[in-house]
Amino acid sequence: MGKINRKGIFFTFIAITMMVVFVLVFTPQADVSLRKDTQSVRIRLNTLNSYVDDFENGYLETILRATTHKTILSLVFYMNSTGAYLPNLNAAFSEVSINGTINKVPIDTITGKKIMDNNTLTNWTNKIIKAAQDTLNANTTIKINSVSVYQTNPWNIDAKLDVNLTVVSNVAVWKEKSIVTTTISIEGLHDPYYLVNTNKRYTNQIKKSSVNFNEWNLSRVREHLRNGTYVHWQSSGAPSFLMRFTNTISNSSCCGIESLVNPNKITPSDRTERYVDYLFWNQSFAGKCKELYNITDLWDEFKYFKLDLDHVAKYNLTGQNTKKAC
Repeated sequence: MGKINRKGIFFTFIAITMMVVFVLVFTPQADVSLRKDTQSVRIRLNTLNSYVDDFENGYLETILRATTHKTILSLVFYMNSTGAYLPNLNAAFSEVSINGTINKVPIDTITGKKIMDNNTLTNWTNKIIKAAQDTLNANTTIKINSVSVYQTNPWNIDAKLDVNLTVVSNVAVWKEKSIVTTTISIEGLHDPYYLVNTNKRYTNQIKKSSVNFNEWNLSRVREHLRNGTYVHWQSSGAPSFLMRFTNTISNSSCCGIESLVNPNKITPSDRTERYVDYLFWNQSFAGKCKELYNITDLWDEFKYFKLDLDHVAKYNLTGQNTKKAC
């Protein structure tokens, strides 16, 4: 009887021990802990996913837009300082926007303007890398493959940035190739063509004329001259704003813009030329006086102002407003 009782006690102990182990293993607390760990990983993944998404669709575009404006502004000041055209606009734009240098020299030291200092693409991407490390404990690598500018509209500049992004964390790795574009307005920027051709004596800022192509008349041409505004004609023979950085004076049908040269701002004022900016400094009408028209009805304010027949027609001027130059 005693032996049986001892055996019963032993088996009872074994049963209780197994029950305790079972309870410990399958307790709801263990499940809660596991769920908490899984939820923590999920939250971190979502946070890092949002960071990568915001980088591609928000941060980069904002950085590119700001850097593009500062780079173009710096290049205008650079041309104003050197009095020369750029041999290659996209090469200069890329170097200035990425490194803040031109021909490996800090552009701010040439222009005397503190524009690119701490404002390059490299500066801004490094700030993002540091912020991601500090706040998200994620290692970010950003490789800039290329950056360029072009135009598809006469009054805007488009910029394109190609980058590789790698984000490494303790939960996952992201590798992305991103191509980001942005657009800035050219209005308010100085026309480099005027700066170089007049050795900085005549400056003209881009301002779009509000006159429609079929609404021109003598009084509106007068205002056009006074204000130094620009116009885009359909099937334009004029160069775009960006083409003016390299003295590429050929037609840009999509984006060509032109202004009228004020004879009061040049010396000598009387020249045998069409007073349309890109044509005037081309000196293509030298010896062609018979093909020019004095716009005599404007000579009370703009003496010696002349146009060719094509522009007389475009600006809707009549025989009463004009007189053959010779």
